[in-house]
Amino acid sequence: MADTQVADIADWFMSNIDTPLVIRKEEQGDIDQVRMTVRKVSFLSGSPDRDDYVEEDRLVLFGEGRIATEGDGGAAALPRDSYEIPLQPGFRCQIDGAELRVATDRAAYHVVPQ
Repeated sequence: MADTQVADIADWFMSNIDTPLVIRKEEQGDIDQVRMTVRKVSFLSGSPDRDDYVEEDRLVLFGEGRIATEGDGGAAALPRDSYEIPLQPGFRCQIDGAELRVATDRAAYHVVPQ
């Protein structure tokens, strides 16, 4: 089922290529918001490193964007013109019309076209 969900998420982003998006991430009470125009979508499979730490699967969005954190009043360019959504085991996704929601044990993402 997770493979199907990864494909659904990637398809959603692919159908919104070159569309300005707002990505809202909530993690441990902190809210970050990114405004981004996605140009390319990649899926990177996690792999263990030499210390047996397993890096998570993740969806990488490439494009221009800016990130702002709640309360700082400013915004900065995305590092490396990319944004990653880690897909931990057991993540969930919901596509409702033009909106995409992805939830993991650590964070919740809500993505909408601008």
